[in-house]
Amino acid sequence: MTCLLRAAALTAALFTFSPGPAAAQDATLTARGGGLSVSGRLVAYDGVVYRIDTAWGRLTVDAESVDCAGPGCPDLLRFAPEWRVAVEPWLADRLLLTLAQGFARAEGLSLTTPDPETLEFAAEGRTILRMRILPLSGAPEPPLAAGGADAALAVPAPGRSAGALFARLPLTLASAPEAPTGTLTVEAVLAARRDAAPTWAATGAATTPLVWHSLPPGSTLDRAGTAALGAARGPVLTAPDPLRLAETLRRDPWGLALLPTPLPAGLVERNLATSCGLAADLSEFAAATGEHPLTLPVHWMPSSARPPALVRDFAEWATGPSARRILAEAGLPTPALERLRPWADQGRRLANAVLAASNPAAQANLREGVRALSEAEQAAITFRLDPRTRSLDAASRAALEQLAAHLATGATAGKELLLVGFAHARQSDGEALAEAAAVRSALLAAAPDLPPEARVTALSLGRSFPVACDDTAEGRRLNRRVEVWLRPLR
Repeated sequence: MTCLLRAAALTAALFTFSPGPAAAQDATLTARGGGLSVSGRLVAYDGVVYRIDTAWGRLTVDAESVDCAGPGCPDLLRFAPEWRVAVEPWLADRLLLTLAQGFARAEGLSLTTPDPETLEFAAEGRTILRMRILPLSGAPEPPLAAGGADAALAVPAPGRSAGALFARLPLTLASAPEAPTGTLTVEAVLAARRDAAPTWAATGAATTPLVWHSLPPGSTLDRAGTAALGAARGPVLTAPDPLRLAETLRRDPWGLALLPTPLPAGLVERNLATSCGLAADLSEFAAATGEHPLTLPVHWMPSSARPPALVRDFAEWATGPSARRILAEAGLPTPALERLRPWADQGRRLANAVLAASNPAAQANLREGVRALSEAEQAAITFRLDPRTRSLDAASRAALEQLAAHLATGATAGKELLLVGFAHARQSDGEALAEAAAVRSALLAAAPDLPPEARVTALSLGRSFPVACDDTAEGRRLNRRVEVWLRPLR
């Protein structure tokens, strides 16, 4: 039998059952396997553990391993544990509620919101979990450390334990329509963040001041902006939430802000160019494939408190394939074979490819790409290698399992699945083909029961169709990839 009794105080836990005054011996906990029991005064119960004062001191007992008898025991038929989640309200509406609804459907539970800050999960008419939403206005670490929250849905501080990644939400630079026009370059934006008196010089308006708008310091958008663009040294106007930030920005012809997409009405999404002249893809599709340069990495950050079983199930489900499908259905970016972008919508990518095709070999690859893909659709799944191990990274391994399961359903009948290898500037076409072939082998191994008519083809388009500049390690990592395309069988 596992350790049944643990003499440890759970000071950070939220205990929703606290017995009133009772006799010194008001409860007896007995191991369900028999042979061990302990009596004392029951102090608290949170759905996971009992805390009981005994002759040996205060003990913490795993509730799943014992039966409780006595007047101090909770009514297990009516008890519902609570779990407090610190999250910014807009992010709770956009992400947490979407995931909670999907999880409830997957588990056959009902989900209600008796008030704006409570989610109640119920089974057969009985509430089995209350998830309390604690509005977060700054960094999530302080309430987690102080025991004011049991978990947070937020962007972790650099270098801190991140927890599980739930989603990468696409962001974009936005301004009022009256702001100076023109494409912004990454270098100009970085310079404007470093400047104590920034201007719109990148658009030719050198004397027009630039004013940054953001959410409060430590908020999700503030952290994302600092991580992607550096800290703003110039004036920053803050608003409590993205909606009011957008309202303020609409009235400021000098303002610029990093906001989640889609943008509210009345704001303009600014085009962004990279250092080598490529136009950045700021679409939700690019966020799903990992090529979006500005994203909000939202993590589930647990405290040290032990969560109820249903919370553990939710956190595990939210990082799995069912949750990815739910997010895709809600229009949120997530790798999924069901999310397709046809060739006709690849104008930005094709323009970048033409710009980068500076030699005959690159031009030949570009022509081959047009021939191979002009009738195809790109799936929002991209495989990349871990630069340390030279094998598929964690996200790619999960995507491989997802793709294998999808193929096994026969959902791609009548189509050829293309695994298209691309190279960065220091690689050869042969290396790109070898990596595409390796993904093909791994996919066939993961889906051994594919129907005979299923066709999976590996090919290489070399250095054509770059998605980033090759002058940085991160740019080379993004360009070295294997994409998934579907085209009608020929």
